[in-house]
Amino acid sequence: MMDYGFDALSVHVLVDLSDPESVVGIKAVAEWARDQDQAVQVWPFLREPINTAAEVPKGTPSFEAYKARRGLARRRYKDQERLRNLQRLSLNQGWTFTDAGATLAHWGLLRLAEHRVSATTVSPFILGLVSSNEVLDTGCVQAALVEVMPVLAGELGRFDQAAAKAELAERSLALSDLGVLSAPSMMYQAEVFSGMAHLPRLTALCRA
Repeated sequence: MMDYGFDALSVHVLVDLSDPESVVGIKAVAEWARDQDQAVQVWPFLREPINTAAEVPKGTPSFEAYKARRGLARRRYKDQERLRNLQRLSLNQGWTFTDAGATLAHWGLLRLAEHRVSATTVSPFILGLVSSNEVLDTGCVQAALVEVMPVLAGELGRFDQAAAKAELAERSLALSDLGVLSAPSMMYQAEVFSGMAHLPRLTALCRA
């Protein structure tokens, strides 16, 4: 297993910036980090979607109708959760990345974490980005990254989308092997906490 630089004294938040739940998580953990005076870094986690529907044989018409109703209910629930998370961010609509913009945003998040940029700095950067009401392409992502960390300008000049995608995929696969199943999640001293409901538990652990 490669050493990905997860400082044992820091809390590490693993996110997918295309998902409002992850952005809500960044905001919440940044506020927690400020209140607790706790070091927190934010890292990308981009797990490939799992779809086994094509491998499942068809059942009776009544069973297929049940599956369709269940799928519709799940989609409605996800839509409601997405709307609630947008409201938590004071947004009326979601944001959209271009493919290249998403790769650059997550690559930039990786570079910020490697430079030990705290969640309290990363949070306003991300909130400003998703609140722009624009399609987030490489131009606006690059401008936002340079504003939050000017030293990245040199690295951005050498940015290669294919190489960045491969690096992000490799890291996400390694994190899956460590037990990370979804974004947002948190890690502290090699223990994985799925979702953002574990901050009270982390408060106790970080004080121990």
